[in-house]
Amino acid sequence: MMNTNTTTEKELTGYPSIDKPWLKYYEGRDINVPRSECTVYEYVYQHNKDYLAHTALEYFGTKIRYKKLFEQVDLCAKALKTNGIDKGGIVNICSSGIPEIVYLVLACSKIGAAANFINPLFETQQKVDRINDTDSDTLFVMDKMYSYVKDVIGKTCLKRIIVIPATNSLPMAIRAAASVKDKPDKDIDDALKSGRFTQWNSYIKTGKNYQDNVAVQYQKDTPVIMVYSSGTTGASKGIVLTNNGVNSTILQYEKGLLSNKRGDRFLHNVPVWFSTGVVISLLMPLCLGAVCILEPVFSPKSFLNDIIKYKPNYALVATGLWLYLSERLSPNFDLSFLKCPITGGEQTLISTEIYLNEYLKEHKCNTNLQKGWGMCELGATATTTVFSEYNKPGSVGLPMPLAIVSAFDIDNGKELQYNERGEIRVQTPCRMKEYYNNPAETEEFFHADENGNVWGCTGDIGYVDEDGFVFVLGRASDYFISPDGERHYLFDTENVILENEFIDLCEVVTVASEKLNRELPVAHIVLKKNFNGSTDDLIKELDRLCGEQLPKYAVPVGYKIRERFAIKPSGKRDTLSLKEEHDDFMSVSDGKVSIINID
Repeated sequence: MMNTNTTTEKELTGYPSIDKPWLKYYEGRDINVPRSECTVYEYVYQHNKDYLAHTALEYFGTKIRYKKLFEQVDLCAKALKTNGIDKGGIVNICSSGIPEIVYLVLACSKIGAAANFINPLFETQQKVDRINDTDSDTLFVMDKMYSYVKDVIGKTCLKRIIVIPATNSLPMAIRAAASVKDKPDKDIDDALKSGRFTQWNSYIKTGKNYQDNVAVQYQKDTPVIMVYSSGTTGASKGIVLTNNGVNSTILQYEKGLLSNKRGDRFLHNVPVWFSTGVVISLLMPLCLGAVCILEPVFSPKSFLNDIIKYKPNYALVATGLWLYLSERLSPNFDLSFLKCPITGGEQTLISTEIYLNEYLKEHKCNTNLQKGWGMCELGATATTTVFSEYNKPGSVGLPMPLAIVSAFDIDNGKELQYNERGEIRVQTPCRMKEYYNNPAETEEFFHADENGNVWGCTGDIGYVDEDGFVFVLGRASDYFISPDGERHYLFDTENVILENEFIDLCEVVTVASEKLNRELPVAHIVLKKNFNGSTDDLIKELDRLCGEQLPKYAVPVGYKIRERFAIKPSGKRDTLSLKEEHDDFMSVSDGKVSIINID
């Protein structure tokens, strides 16, 4: 147990950014070490140059040592240089996590280029725009994901397509068996035969005679990775991550958080087109000497199978996958190998957190589920509950070792004191450099205070308590103005409804009423599978709770029970379609439930 007395002995000012009360939990940890000024490639290499015989990657049982990893990175870097990719260049990537993508990202870092991850779930025009923005003519695509870009290529600046077989790093016998099982993509085969596309191995061979040194000298703020915002409220934005930003993210885990040992196993199960997938789940484990188990298929079933097969020490997935595991894993299965089960990317209800912690304990896991919160613009994670002995249910944990987190008044921009809610803003060296070619959005995201400190404005509403724990309540944009001029956040209504034990999911939106000439809140809910009571009684209870805990205008005028929520290609809930629904809502009046349409 860490000594937590020193920080609390000084008199508090009441402002989180000054007091930094969370630092008491980091006492005894060397979090103030100078940050390494080097490329991401150099950072990974320096950590592992003396362990070349150790396993770096495991891919469907095939183990790849650090020696081979660095050899492949060098070959890839030479091929990139031979084909005109140089310092400041950009390569487009559409793939899940396979060994070749690891080589490619590190090779880009080595030569001073940037790896631009195209989200395959974006709509066609989003993908076209994001590729054309870069003016890069090169795309690396995994064969199993070619269908996501097939209709995009002809509308872009792309001239060189390199196809990476998903089985490329597997032994010959397994590749042959896979080719028999899976029919080859005729379009890819035809393009390869005609010379319009190039196969990965052929592309890599083009650099075999390159003689010059490919490594560039480190320069601060050099882009190395680009991922994208979801595009929920407009066009997706390119989030430019730098070598020093990525290295700072890794350093926090290395010095302040994880007590790992070389050879620990980290399950990679987050898509690489998110910063969490490429930085936290891939580059960070490699720097720490962990074996990164690559899983290119992202599904509940694959996660369950990977836990059983690989028995990883670390696993980072969405809460829903941990719930899936708890429902389907054998009751006697021993999870004691799990050192750090981690979740993020979606809200974790207190009841869910308690349930999963009890489940893990029953299955002999010696730690609780670890939560985190952040965003790609901040490099990935900004807060964590990795110290399981210091956790407050409902919080998203403590600021990361190099981060400063506080809440600010949404109207005047002034920092708020403990437990006062406003927009959460974050200072961190892990932050992005900019939104790619978008200075206006970049300026809006970053805010420099009167002392010159640069804050990332997250757009989330929440607060920091006197112990330094951060509570995130919802998005600042999710509100409406009632006739009395008050601002009502939709997440406040959602959180009241989610207190009911039978509610699994809830989304509150506003619907335009032509009759009243204003927006009215309605609640869309998904029930838990164990509910078998009266829906009328449930709706009455929800309405009663909302009436007791919320201002009258924040109480939903109607409730709709759904089997599921529609999901957009970005992976987010399709809330815009919910706002278009006006019919068949359950409403409570004089103790009775009736069906209404909103007009």
